[in-house]
Amino acid sequence: MTLRMQLRAMGRLCYFNGLLPLWRTPLLVAAVFLTPFSFLFFLRVIGSPAFFPVGVVGGTLFTVLFTGNGMLNDCAYLRLERQLQQVFVASPVRPITYVLGMALSELAFALPALLMFLGILEIVRPFGALTFAVLLGVILLTWLMATTLGFLISTLFKQLREIWPIGTLIFSTLSIIPPLFYPATRIPSTFQWVAFLAPSTYAGQLAEHAVGLSYGALTPGILNSPFFDLVGLLGFTLACGLAAAFLARWREP
Repeated sequence: MTLRMQLRAMGRLCYFNGLLPLWRTPLLVAAVFLTPFSFLFFLRVIGSPAFFPVGVVGGTLFTVLFTGNGMLNDCAYLRLERQLQQVFVASPVRPITYVLGMALSELAFALPALLMFLGILEIVRPFGALTFAVLLGVILLTWLMATTLGFLISTLFKQLREIWPIGTLIFSTLSIIPPLFYPATRIPSTFQWVAFLAPSTYAGQLAEHAVGLSYGALTPGILNSPFFDLVGLLGFTLACGLAAAFLARWREP
């Protein structure tokens, strides 16, 4: 199967699982937007106005991270209930084509909410082309990390009833507990390093550096470096990609 045909298959998957549902049910956009917007609403109403911009950054990255939860749910459902993955196993479509096609569909699904959050961020914290390029890079790396992790986990399920609670638990933990909607400096200095055990923290810190948000220094000092955040996000993205490549069960045993 040629590269052109692989790319065409990838596009078909993106259309089938991402664009088509949005076209048929536009209300789904509200479902993607609602949870991070709810956190942002309460942050604006009961929180400090100074923390509102970091909440907008958090809403953006929350939306990106939950593409991983969508990937987990969709891939597990299509494999267990619809037996679709077995069809692709038997076809000339390569595993990476299937994974990237499904990942693109999740990104397409989240795109309207992402654009809304970026629009809000432009209003509360105007940014230029260079900042936008950095934010786009952070979004893409976070998307790759989340979707490859979601695909890996999806191949481990044996029953449909396990999908929703485990997926929601994993990605809620990655997107709510780490400092995305609040500054990492709000964590006691003794425990600030603990936040960096989560890959989402590196994405949040990079995005905050890009838009010029600063809420004090972290302890130890290396945690204040954008280069450290970039290396951390790249490392987690690579680790999730390699884990999906070597540990995911593409074929049924």
